[in-house]
Amino acid sequence: MKKVTLEGYAFNREKRNSKIRKTGSLLFFFGPYFFCFCLFFVFPLVLGVVMSMSKFDGKSMFPSEFVWFDNFKTVFTNRVMIKDFWSSVWYTIRFALIIVPLCILIPLGLALLINIKPPCYKIFRACIYLPGIFPLTSTGLILLRMFSYHNGFINSFFNISVDWFGNTGTAWFMVGLFCIWGGIGGNFIILCAGLENVDKGLYEASGMDGASRWEKFRYVTLPAIKPQLIMCIFTSLCGYMNLYGQNYILLSNTPDQDAVMTAVFRIQNMLIGGSKPYGYAAAMGIILGAIIAAITAVQMTVTKERKGGDKHVRAFLDWKESR
Repeated sequence: MKKVTLEGYAFNREKRNSKIRKTGSLLFFFGPYFFCFCLFFVFPLVLGVVMSMSKFDGKSMFPSEFVWFDNFKTVFTNRVMIKDFWSSVWYTIRFALIIVPLCILIPLGLALLINIKPPCYKIFRACIYLPGIFPLTSTGLILLRMFSYHNGFINSFFNISVDWFGNTGTAWFMVGLFCIWGGIGGNFIILCAGLENVDKGLYEASGMDGASRWEKFRYVTLPAIKPQLIMCIFTSLCGYMNLYGQNYILLSNTPDQDAVMTAVFRIQNMLIGGSKPYGYAAAMGIILGAIIAAITAVQMTVTKERKGGDKHVRAFLDWKESR
């Protein structure tokens, strides 16, 4: 029989109590998040995959018949689906390619100006972020009223007659303006935080080496805020590939609806009416998610920091020889 000392018993008991406390703390803090993650992400994802492979009528939680990949095949082969869905995907990608760089460059420029800390810079910083906290619907209604063709403030003030929401070109311009005005606040705050953490000694050292402002920005600032830039690009790209609310609010009365429908808008529009093709809509959602994942993977691969090699050593030796 194993002999247990008082010290050993106290040690084992304290160790057991410590594990219980740590496990309880983990469940207390992580449990609500895990529950919400499963309820609002895992469950809808699994249900969406099931819907995409079945004839789902929405009357019960379980599909009436599994068709496996027939819904995906229809999306890729049916002429109507190809015309509607894939044209909407192309419009979404084109819009994202234009708006994402703007939603990075404009906040970056504003963050650089605020980082100089001009007088009242805290007020300016709050004003730049302020549009991001306004509700999407109320902001859209304000824009509709301001740019109204008949009695809008903009047309009246500049004495012009532009139907901002009546044709495709100006309609997409208004959506872009809406996205920039309401969406740069989050990226702006992230980039401001990144600029605050840049080592000021690097600027002093580069200044002593004769670096210009552009060289300081290129070789000191950009590498230092690269994680923040990647995060902003990732979140902006995912957000605008799922663009829906802005188009729904601003462009619901645009005559050429096919030319202003994003992919998510098209999927939502399919579910309006008596016959609701849940299977096709779920298949389109899965395909759109795969496209976003592929674009994100390419972005992460391109922006991934390459480790190893003697690139920096050779660059330093070249710089030293040039001195």
